[in-house]
Amino acid sequence: MNQRTFVMKNCCSITREYFLKVGYQRRLRNHLNSSFFTAVLFFCTAFGFSAKHCPDCANISVPYPLSTGPTCGDPSYKIRCNGDSLIFDTLNNSYRITSINPQSQRLVIRPANLLPDTCLASDFIHQGIHLNNSLPFNITSSNTIIYLNCTDSLLLSPLNCSSNSLCHTYINGSKAVSPCEESLCCSFRTGGSTTAYMIQVRNTGCSAYTSFVNLNPNLTVNQWPEPGLEIQWELPREPVCGSQVDCGDGGNSTCGPDPHEAGTRRCFCKPGFLWDPVGGICFQSLTSVIVTILVAAIVVFLLYKRNKSIKESQERMVKEREEILHASVGCRTAKLFTGKEIKKATKDFSKDCLIGAGGYGEVYQGILEDGTFLAVKVAKVGNTKGTDQVLNEVRILCQVNHRNLVRLLGCSVELEQPILVYEYIDNGNLLEHLQGERRKGHGLLNWTSRLRIAHDTAEGLAYLHSSAVPPIYHRDVKSSNILP
Repeated sequence: MNQRTFVMKNCCSITREYFLKVGYQRRLRNHLNSSFFTAVLFFCTAFGFSAKHCPDCANISVPYPLSTGPTCGDPSYKIRCNGDSLIFDTLNNSYRITSINPQSQRLVIRPANLLPDTCLASDFIHQGIHLNNSLPFNITSSNTIIYLNCTDSLLLSPLNCSSNSLCHTYINGSKAVSPCEESLCCSFRTGGSTTAYMIQVRNTGCSAYTSFVNLNPNLTVNQWPEPGLEIQWELPREPVCGSQVDCGDGGNSTCGPDPHEAGTRRCFCKPGFLWDPVGGICFQSLTSVIVTILVAAIVVFLLYKRNKSIKESQERMVKEREEILHASVGCRTAKLFTGKEIKKATKDFSKDCLIGAGGYGEVYQGILEDGTFLAVKVAKVGNTKGTDQVLNEVRILCQVNHRNLVRLLGCSVELEQPILVYEYIDNGNLLEHLQGERRKGHGLLNWTSRLRIAHDTAEGLAYLHSSAVPPIYHRDVKSSNILP
């Protein structure tokens, strides 16, 4: 059995524990489309009825669609006014609202404080903040979360629990969390997804937390803003009504049944009027001709931009293919795989097929229709050097032909990330054999096998250094990258 030096950098998998439940890209897309359309038409409109806005509470204006009572706002956007403060209710707790921004459809709540003389959040019994994901509220990506009093299990999570984590800056600079000085802490910036519904504390994770909105990490702690968690609401639909009287003056809207919600009636704008979800009004253009021309111009412009983007993407893809094909001239059987082939081979990059992850990206096991096993190496999303690395590796590695080196089968540039495809070696790596993880009743490697592996590895490296043109330097020779 020949020794093969694996060209792909071996990657270690990590334990993932998520504190945010992700949802609603569709809602954000609707938000952007509605806001853009409303802004364009605003300047050529005359306004009709206005939705009922709730009165101010605790010196804070309550914009539509937020509702503090049954006669104002939209009941789906319910908050509470208890006289001296505005309250936001979660699934099992309540938090004080400190500010509201109607333009961005966002509000900020005050996160829970620590219980006296403890490093335990006052909402620990409720396991932190849990929004109702059936309601139109979501945690934004502008929050920096500081987790306190965490268990060691978090060291393997995606959170930053290292010594340079921002949480240490906060603990050292804030007397409010002095009981947490001796405990493990972590931090992370909400994001990577458009929305979330949960900030969780529990015994097996962290027992306390706080949050800061739009935090500048370069500031000293005494310059940080007050703790807050920013929440965004979805742009509302037309107001709910019981009769025509509920639709303002009734001139520009009609109270009718909602075809999407049985038993619900809404103030739908009359023909010629459009619903503005930000202002909560129906508005009408000065002339239908201007509106038609303007809308047509916008549609044509967007279609032009879309087609131009598609064309440029196709031209770029063709160029990349040509470069790869040109690089393969004189090389041995380097194949250009289609994106469809790669997706099918890896079951659309299923987590079940993931066999490694690291600095470059992720490695998946795949199988072609003819039964050929593959090792599919995918660059990280946003890796601007990914395509260059693919082209460079194809140019060089397709020339490599040695019995002790893993064979490059080809590559693909059709998908969002560049991909390299290698032969798959199903025998584990040398590290696993040395530690007895792959013995399967055959015992540890004997010294004869170890000497052969060392000799074969040296042969492969000598070939890369002395026979390959140009010379190839592996730079990451270690037992986990050697496949016996």
